[in-house]
Amino acid sequence: MQSLTREIAKTKELVNTLYSKDFSDLTSGELEKKLSRKVSNWERSTRIYLENTNPFERHRSKLVSAEWDFKAHGGCEESIVSDLEEYKSLQPSANVMFWEEKTLALKKKIEEKKKESIVESLNAIRRNEQEAWRKEYEKQLLEWQLEEIQNRRKQLLKDLKEWLEPLQQMKKVFDDLGIEPGLLWDSSVGKLCTQDISFLKQWAEYLKNNESVRNLCELMGRLHKEQQSHRTEIINSTVQYSVIKPDIHSNEEIVGIKLGRDLVNVIPQELALLSDPDIALLFDLKYVENRLMCFSKQGDNTESVEKIIRKTVSLFDEKMGPMIICVDTSASMSGAPENIAKALTLSLSSRAVSQKRECYLINFSTSIETLDLTPPKGIQDLIDFLKMSFHGGTNVAPALHEGVRMMSEADYKKADLLVISDFALYGLSSNIVSQCKKQKQEGNRFFSLSIGSFDTQRVDEDVFDQNWTYDPLSGGISEINNVVERVTCK
Repeated sequence: MQSLTREIAKTKELVNTLYSKDFSDLTSGELEKKLSRKVSNWERSTRIYLENTNPFERHRSKLVSAEWDFKAHGGCEESIVSDLEEYKSLQPSANVMFWEEKTLALKKKIEEKKKESIVESLNAIRRNEQEAWRKEYEKQLLEWQLEEIQNRRKQLLKDLKEWLEPLQQMKKVFDDLGIEPGLLWDSSVGKLCTQDISFLKQWAEYLKNNESVRNLCELMGRLHKEQQSHRTEIINSTVQYSVIKPDIHSNEEIVGIKLGRDLVNVIPQELALLSDPDIALLFDLKYVENRLMCFSKQGDNTESVEKIIRKTVSLFDEKMGPMIICVDTSASMSGAPENIAKALTLSLSSRAVSQKRECYLINFSTSIETLDLTPPKGIQDLIDFLKMSFHGGTNVAPALHEGVRMMSEADYKKADLLVISDFALYGLSSNIVSQCKKQKQEGNRFFSLSIGSFDTQRVDEDVFDQNWTYDPLSGGISEINNVVERVTCK
């Protein structure tokens, strides 16, 4: 059992070696926790498997039955022969001639010895062959268990490599995209197919080779505001301090003169009256009238006092506000504009997850598809979302309506909404414009990024707080100076 425990414990060392040797660039506390959980689960499942699985169960049952029979009835020629047959079925190459010869020799000398001596000899033979039988059973069982541990460990290491290799590739993609790997440790990453990883690599290459789009991602990534929540708390604190109070029952020091008849503390001048018989009567009179001058004495007593101070404080909890991204995949966005829009969506949503911001994605043309990128949603869901394209007409109204609806949800109050489109449309209805304006009064913000030759002039200027226009041909971003100033001042 000890060898099994050591063999199972060796797995953790091999996993750590694999991790440090081949995947050292994936250093992450979150990943190491998941890796540790996988190893712990493997150890637990392996122990359960070994406890509940025994390919030699029939032999174990026969052996246990024979051992109980020996305890109850001892040894005899028939039982020894039966045991040896079962022993040979477990190990056909076992040499049982020794016990067979001993049994045969006892049979020949049965008339020459006492019955008690023959019984003891048969018991000794059966005990000895059962010990050999049990050793062989435990040896074969241990060999099988060790082999099973090694096979299961090989499978574990293979599974871990298949899980970590996509992570390693994704890490490089995320590094090339210039974004924090907030989605990288999602459990679904290990289930990504080669096509999904290639899909993300395309965006990485696209951003790597297009500096202006990288600048655009960086600019959009700075779109956030701090969300403050105010609360009032009452804090009770206990203050301890010492107070010195006079103790009249303590005679530590003289503090004055008092009238009385305390003979112990009578002043010397009063006692001098007793030295003259003519005036000694005056001392007696003063004593009777309590008019003798006596020293007044007292001491100090230090007491510990506790005082509860109640204080009301205002606390502000700050966190990054939620984000809503509306990406246009209509026919007019085909080609470079759609690639830019989706690269931006990937960059912004990944950054939002890293910053623990709520992120809601809306894919629109004339209809919409949505994705609330909060757990358990992960990278697989984001890739599936980015693969979608409508290639129809352009109608931003349904996307804005859905964004406004989400702003009424508790998790998306005071959200930043960004519309990425070519704005090849013919204005917005007064109804959706009024809804957006109402949400702006509630602390939400609306931004637009126009990709291509169109701009947002066809949209009511009061809908968006800030507008950008990006030209894919020149790589220019208009109003960028105003935006930078606006973002850094917030």
